[in-house]
Amino acid sequence: MSSNIGEPFQLYSTNTSAKNFSLNSRPVYTTYNPNFRKHVTLTIQGDGVHVVDVDSLHSVVSHSVGDHVSFSAPAFSRSIAEGDDVRFSITYAVIKQAPEVVKANRERTIWIMKQTLSGLRVAKDERKSVVVPFPPVRICGVDGDKLPLLLISKSGGISLADPEVAIKNQLEWTGERELLDVLIFSPSSCPFIRRDMDSVRNVVCICCQAGSNLYVRVALVGEEIVHVDTCELPIGDEGETVDGRIAGVTCSAEGILSFITSRGVWKAFQLSVSESSSLHATPLTEPLQLHRFSAFKKRRPGNPGISVVSLTSSVILLAATVEGQNISLQLWDLRYGVLLASQTLTSPMADVLSHFHLTLADEGQALLTLSPSQPPSKSQGTARSTVHVIPFDQTLKSNLATALGKSSATEEWLVPPKSDPLISVLSEDQVGLVFVIKSTISKQVFQRADDAFFTWIKLNSGRDTPEPAFGHEFVKRIVNAILLSDFKAGDQYSPRILQYLLERGLVSAMMVDGTLLRRLYERGDWENVILSLRTVVDISEDEMMSSLRFVIDEHRKRENKTSDAMEVDSSEPWIPPLETILSACLSYDFSPVIARLSIRRHLSDARDLVPILGVLEGWLHGGTEDEMKLALMSTAKIVDMTTESRSNITPPYPKIITFLQTLLDASCITLLQYRPSYDLLRQILAQIEPEIDRLDRLEQLRGVLEPFAKAQARISREKAGCVPQESQAESKRRRKRLEQQASLGVGMGFSAGVVTVSDSVHAGVNEDKSGALIQDILRPRGFQRVVSAVAPDDEESIRTSIKQILSLKVDCVFTTGGTGFGERDRTPEARMHLSFAISPLLERQAPGLVHLLLSSSLKHTPLAALSRPVAGTIGKTLVVTLPGSTKAVRENLDALLSNGVLDHALDLIKGGSGKAVHTALGSGHTPVGQGPQTHGHHHHSGCVAPKPRTALSHDPSVPAPGRLRVSPYPLISLKDALDIIMTEVQPLDVVTVPVTPSLAGHVLAEDVYAPEDIPSSPTTNVDGYAVRSSDPPGVYKVLTSLTHKLFSELPKGSIFRINTGGPLPTGTDSVIMVEDTELESAQKDADGADMEEDQVKTLARVSPGENVRQPGSDVRKGELVMPIGEVITSAGGEVGTLVFVGRREVKVFRKPVVALLSTGNELLDLQSRKPISGDGWGGIWDTNRPSLQAALEGMGYKVVDLGIVSDDVDAHVRAISKGLEMADILLTTGGTSMGASDLLKPVIERRFDGTIHFGRVAMKPGKPTTFASIPTKTVTHGRKFLFSLPGNPASAIVTFHIFVVPALRRLGAWLSSGPPSLWDGVYEPPYRFLVYKLQDTMSLDPRVEFHRVVVRSTPDGLLATTTGSQRSSRMTSLCGANGLVQLPPLAAGGPSKLEAGETAPAVMIGEIQMQPARGGEERGIGVTSSRV
Repeated sequence: MSSNIGEPFQLYSTNTSAKNFSLNSRPVYTTYNPNFRKHVTLTIQGDGVHVVDVDSLHSVVSHSVGDHVSFSAPAFSRSIAEGDDVRFSITYAVIKQAPEVVKANRERTIWIMKQTLSGLRVAKDERKSVVVPFPPVRICGVDGDKLPLLLISKSGGISLADPEVAIKNQLEWTGERELLDVLIFSPSSCPFIRRDMDSVRNVVCICCQAGSNLYVRVALVGEEIVHVDTCELPIGDEGETVDGRIAGVTCSAEGILSFITSRGVWKAFQLSVSESSSLHATPLTEPLQLHRFSAFKKRRPGNPGISVVSLTSSVILLAATVEGQNISLQLWDLRYGVLLASQTLTSPMADVLSHFHLTLADEGQALLTLSPSQPPSKSQGTARSTVHVIPFDQTLKSNLATALGKSSATEEWLVPPKSDPLISVLSEDQVGLVFVIKSTISKQVFQRADDAFFTWIKLNSGRDTPEPAFGHEFVKRIVNAILLSDFKAGDQYSPRILQYLLERGLVSAMMVDGTLLRRLYERGDWENVILSLRTVVDISEDEMMSSLRFVIDEHRKRENKTSDAMEVDSSEPWIPPLETILSACLSYDFSPVIARLSIRRHLSDARDLVPILGVLEGWLHGGTEDEMKLALMSTAKIVDMTTESRSNITPPYPKIITFLQTLLDASCITLLQYRPSYDLLRQILAQIEPEIDRLDRLEQLRGVLEPFAKAQARISREKAGCVPQESQAESKRRRKRLEQQASLGVGMGFSAGVVTVSDSVHAGVNEDKSGALIQDILRPRGFQRVVSAVAPDDEESIRTSIKQILSLKVDCVFTTGGTGFGERDRTPEARMHLSFAISPLLERQAPGLVHLLLSSSLKHTPLAALSRPVAGTIGKTLVVTLPGSTKAVRENLDALLSNGVLDHALDLIKGGSGKAVHTALGSGHTPVGQGPQTHGHHHHSGCVAPKPRTALSHDPSVPAPGRLRVSPYPLISLKDALDIIMTEVQPLDVVTVPVTPSLAGHVLAEDVYAPEDIPSSPTTNVDGYAVRSSDPPGVYKVLTSLTHKLFSELPKGSIFRINTGGPLPTGTDSVIMVEDTELESAQKDADGADMEEDQVKTLARVSPGENVRQPGSDVRKGELVMPIGEVITSAGGEVGTLVFVGRREVKVFRKPVVALLSTGNELLDLQSRKPISGDGWGGIWDTNRPSLQAALEGMGYKVVDLGIVSDDVDAHVRAISKGLEMADILLTTGGTSMGASDLLKPVIERRFDGTIHFGRVAMKPGKPTTFASIPTKTVTHGRKFLFSLPGNPASAIVTFHIFVVPALRRLGAWLSSGPPSLWDGVYEPPYRFLVYKLQDTMSLDPRVEFHRVVVRSTPDGLLATTTGSQRSSRMTSLCGANGLVQLPPLAAGGPSKLEAGETAPAVMIGEIQMQPARGGEERGIGVTSSRV
């Protein structure tokens, strides 16, 4: 139950003596300012005020005041910047008693204390003391620099003050009340307030108790305080005492208010503010009756021992004492009344720690303060107070999917509702209305039900409340009264009540057990079906596909009816066109994965799929081109962007594509076996291909327009005041980042041109693969603009194309093709003719680059000697010719891009010094012999960086002065690293395995054909009776398999009882359904009791073949049912198909076995009994091995655990040898960097004769990731592979998903699409990216960075929220994370961060979290996936 609550950890601990104890004040107060992120303010009686960094767990600011000073309220801290970007902490503390405070000013004196965040104290005389008119019991912060403070009085009055605590505006609240809590929200996050809030900075909610009532006051804070309204809620029931009635109260930004009484009743209300500023509180659901908590047993007023805080919407975190020394931490969803998760915190003083206080921090953390309620005894001396951090899943939302299956865990903490008859959520008039609706509908008098409902609406509406408030339970009972009543064809029905509720977004599918659509269309209420798809948030994909199937079946039945006018039933209910219901379903926010399963369940027949494909094909016309025209017209202000571009019924184009892809994924084999679908599939392909071509052309504009768009967006934000002007310090940091970018050779802002020389490509006969490959390689390297051209293989055309590219002022030009000895290979000569024609522009040749290209090619093939590359400069442009094959292009570009050769050359051509690249390579700074890498160049002859030899790692036996100080491994790009992995790793051998559930995760290594027709004989697809179609309706004797043999002719005057899937007996040709028959008589036993059917009366005549599956109608003998390369997933469809066609065994590619080990003397196994060392440092828990093992086994891979390996060469050799013997791939963590004890690379190269394919990758985290191969004779390909991942936990998990998972899939043949002979060098990208909208601002790094996020599906699409600090050692950044956002590297002149609201690609590593939309809102356009 703790999957959504992390392990709590202690943030702070202090002792409280009896001297400093006060019954009117808590020993410790905790406050958190959202604008002072990651810093908690602790107010400790008799000590002082401390500001603690949540990440480092250390105090960054301390204001010690001594035991002679006490506080009457929690202190509040804020952060400001002064001078040259120096940040200060300003703390405001309300003084209850101090030597320098006179008695009359006690509890009214506020000390303003200032200190730098670096820890340097400000002089003591700078501390200010301010006296305010009233004793504040709470100081809070609001947005704004001029008036940043709110002072709250004991009775709930609000005062707005400036930084010097000078009160500028007040909102008083007269009367005797006790302040319970103050909640402050951003106006943009408060949908329950329906009024203009343009000038509002914050929404304030004050909760006070007076007598037996809870008072809730809402105010708006801007330049002044505006009172909205106050509502009054009864706390308990009549006749009960009111002392200590409220044990805990909280409210969310969505307006979900809840409170717990001292007798354990937990009530929840939905707050709403109308346009006339009237505040209303509507019961959210029935109250809960809690038990088992000590707080409800002791009944001690003022010390409840329980606390609650709202996390999101109706999700509440509760902390309370249970029996013994345990404190229970629980996540509740009050909308559904269920316990979502729980965690136990053990405290030696839990039984006496009655002061509980929960505070919401940010980034998925809450703070729990535990402090004693009574002074310690003399024997105790002091009592301990502690502050704990409680991590939780910050993406957890209130929805049906999360609440399902939680009832059993919830019952443990609740008293059954019947035990307290006083608890009720409905008023008397609401109960009466439900009774009237239910009784009138049962009597088929719908008009009376409608009249009663709308009369009640009128009576409960007024000037301030134009519409009455509806609670969840009230709406549920009305919906149940209408839809759960018995309904038969021909019964009366009225949709008016449901239409009213649906239009206001008050209905959820869960109210009728998720069967809302089915119950509506069974009643013919298609208008409300379509309305539900616009306003109901929890409709399942299963319901939508079921609705589509129903519409298709009904239309087919009507089309199949005879054209005889006598048989046309004009009273048949209206059925919407398929286009209408399909558009509504596609506009709904659906999950492609779940939709795929639902399609297989409800639309398994190709005849049902063809009509849907026909509609989709019609919608595909126009596509992206129409959307572009609309966007351009909107930009030119010709039309409003909300104008529909095509037709009222057409859903958004991305939704069409997403659903089409889902449909084809689910039904590809079914459609390919059904010939009538072929024409439609061809037409769809003809529609999609131009779209792909159009998108490719648009992509070419991206490099040109994207920098301008981002710069313009930043300028607009700066003008609007949303982005602060860059300070001098920020400017210095930005220049430093640009220098780091230059040192890595990325983001340099270069531009390039690509000229493909080929007659066949120019004529459109062949595809330009080489030119496209050059563009794909250059763009991720920081080339912001890449233009291309294709020229036939003649001198004049080549010369013209090169001139055109040069006119675009690019930094370099690459040609591909035409460099060999073929008759038409003219490119070098064209270069010479070009230089002769424009000799003033041709300045220098670069023979060094020519040598580099030839030498790199000759390493792979001796045929490279026939190539004739040319390299040189024309003006400020570098020109290089490359071969025509993709393999050679990749090899040549690798040589140019490695070690910064190309970047260095372009920098020199443009007039630079090349210093940055020299620094990055260590050129001129590495002593001879200290590292194998040297770098030399001559500025007039090009630049060549020789490739290092194989054994680059340090020799462990060499003393310290001889060890490498700079890594000898080149820093390669992420794309290059993945290319190496996919090129080196080959699928494992083929094995024959039985067809069992354990087959999941394998890939088929053979085509699977049907051995016979399925079904082999006519069978029924319904429950009924096998009959002769020629027999008229009448009374027939019933035979069964016990009284009649299947292969015997069925006697005249009899029918055969048959169940779904059963074969038809000889002589019958159709099946009549049970629903079309009546029982005439039954057989009787010896006692005269009715037994089985004897005679049945048929009520209709069936046509030949009706309700019958003909032989081979599912699968024909010899049909291909599963092709080679098909992945057998855990969804069950593939295993079921193999069983369906009778395959007992099948050939598959073997799944790899993974060996796993961690390295380092500092590591400890959490489960071992090894004692902690006595040197004062206990070591580090081995986090990586259990984490990676959990991930691997979750993917279905067998893991060999090799344990922790010490920093010893022999230990490394033994562990790796064992791993190579027992597994197909070895996974290690730690030992990959430059430390003296980092032994993995030396051991691989020097003890196993292995090859390090790469040892450093330009990514964050994971720079020292290593990929190697070790020769072995036990496998077909003669070697096994090893990944050495970084030792920091977050780095290890990230690099596992980025590098190891694709390699495992490759070993299992997941990424292959043909026989093994075609796999060499041909592969698909290793993982799928989705595009997400960022919820947080994310800073960019010179390297590609994978930022851990939590992805959730919302009405606005897929949103990605950061998990907080991204330190590579912070494992908690992966707790709850389900995605890795790929942040681009910093580009020269580009932004330094991605702002919240921008989009970025991400790798999914877990299931997407779901968040329901509020009723009535339009849903955003869905997100389409793309291969990256």
